Amino acid sequence: MRRDRARPRLLWQSQSTPPVRKKRVRKREAVGHPAAQILVRLSAFAGKTMPTQPTHSDPTKAPPNAKADHFAGFDGIRLVAAIAVILSHAFVIAGGTDENGLVVQLLGGRKVLGVLGDYGVATFFIISGFLLSRSLRFNPSILTYAVNRTLRIVPAFAACALVTAFVIGPICTAVPWGTYFSSSTTWSFPVHSVNLFTDWILPGVFGYDGELAKQVNGSLWSLRYEALSYVFLLLVWTTCRSATLATWVVVAVAIGTWTSPFVTAHVLGIAFTLPYFAGGVLMQWVHARYGTNRTMAVASVFLLVMAGVFHLQTQAFAVLGAYLVVFFGERQNPGSKLAGKIGDCSYGLYLYGWPVEQLLRQLTGTTDPMFLFVTALALTWTLAFLSCHFIERPAMKHRRALASRIRAVAGKCFGGALAPATGGAKIAFVAGAAFLLTAGHWWLVIQSIGELALVMLAGAVLAVLVHRIGLMSRLFRPGSDSSGG
Repeated sequence: MRRDRARPRLLWQSQSTPPVRKKRVRKREAVGHPAAQILVRLSAFAGKTMPTQPTHSDPTKAPPNAKADHFAGFDGIRLVAAIAVILSHAFVIAGGTDENGLVVQLLGGRKVLGVLGDYGVATFFIISGFLLSRSLRFNPSILTYAVNRTLRIVPAFAACALVTAFVIGPICTAVPWGTYFSSSTTWSFPVHSVNLFTDWILPGVFGYDGELAKQVNGSLWSLRYEALSYVFLLLVWTTCRSATLATWVVVAVAIGTWTSPFVTAHVLGIAFTLPYFAGGVLMQWVHARYGTNRTMAVASVFLLVMAGVFHLQTQAFAVLGAYLVVFFGERQNPGSKLAGKIGDCSYGLYLYGWPVEQLLRQLTGTTDPMFLFVTALALTWTLAFLSCHFIERPAMKHRRALASRIRAVAGKCFGGALAPATGGAKIAFVAGAAFLLTAGHWWLVIQSIGELALVMLAGAVLAVLVHRIGLMSRLFRPGSDSSGG
C-alpha cells in the first residue's frame, strides 16, 4: 500500500493547517488572448513597475554589497577623459582646425586613431550608460532618475553659462563694455545656453582669426546628446518588460542609428554618441552576470589594436573599449584616489576647458598647444574645484528632498502620491516623446520611425536568440580572477 510522505510544516502554519498546494495554471489560461493581453498592458501602463535585472543571488533584490560597490575607479577614468579632451582642444584651438589634433600630428598627419578628444567623450558616454542602467536596475524610480539627472547636469552647466557671459565675456570682448552689457544677446545667453540645442555667441567674444573663433564653448555639443540618451534609456526601460530586452533594444537602436545613412548625414552627433552609450548599457548587462576578468581585458586590448589596423577602431571601442572602461572602473587607480581627496572635478573640467583655452588663445595670441594646455588646465581645475564643492555637491544633496516634494505635489494633482518605485510610466513616455519631438530633431524622429521600429524588433529577436543559445555565457566565462557582479 502506497503511503503519502508528510510534508514539512512551514513556520507560519499551525498544526491543524493542511499544506496548501498551488494549482497549476496553464500558460494559455494565465496569458489569455493576445489582444486581451495587449489591452491589459495598456490599461496598466501608467502604474507598471520598471523592469529589474536578476542578480546572482536574488532576482528581485540588489546584491548585499550594492551600496559599497561604488566603482570608484570611474572617478579616475573620468578625470583622465576630461584631461584628454582639454589636451585635444589645446591642439585644435592653437592650430585653428581639427586636422591639428595631437594624435594626427604624432602619426604624421594620418587620422588612424581619430581625434584624441573623441575617445574622451566616448568614455563619458560609456560610463553614463553603465551607471544609469545599473541605477535603473536597482532603483527603478522614474522620478528619482529624472531628478538625479537634472541636478547632475543643469546647475553646474547654468553656472558655467553665467561665468562665461559675465566674467570671461567682458574680459575678452572686442566691443565696449557698454555695448556688451546693453546687448540682449549677453543677457539671454545663460537662458538660451541651458536649452542645449542651439549654439549661441556673445558679442565681440573670441574674435581672433581662425575657423574656431567666436565659438564660445565647443564642448557643449555632447551634452545635448547625453540628455537625449537619458530620455531614450528611460523610455526603453519603462516600456520593455525585462531589463534584458531593454538592453538589447538599446543596442539594436544604436546599431541602427550608426548604420543609417539618413542619421549619419543629418545628425552625426547621435550616430557618434549613442553607440558608446549603448555599449555602457550592454556592459552593465554583461557585468551583472559574468563580471570582468583579466583574460578578456587583455583580449580586448589586442582586438582594439587589430581593429585600428583595419580602420574599425571607432566601432570596436563601443564594445571592447566599454569592457576595458568597466574593468578598470571597478578597480582603484591613482586618479580615483585623487578624486577621493579633492572631489570629482571631471564635469567642471569638461565644462570650462574650452572657454578658458579660447580666452588664453585670444589674450596671449599663442599658437603653442602645450603652453595652452598646461596653463588652461591649471585655471580650469580651479574653476572645476569650485564648481564641484559649491554647486554640484550641494545640488546633489537636495535630490531626495526635491524628489519627495515633487512626489507630494504630483500626488495632490493626480489624486494620489506617486509610489517611489512604480507609476508614472505614461507620464514619462509622453514627456519624453514631447521632449524628443521639440528638441530640434523632430523631423528625425518622424522620418526614422519605421527604421527604428525595425531595428527595435531586431533587438528583441536578438535578445531571445542570445538567451536561448546561451551565447554570452560562453563568451564571458568568469575566470579565477573574475570580479564584480
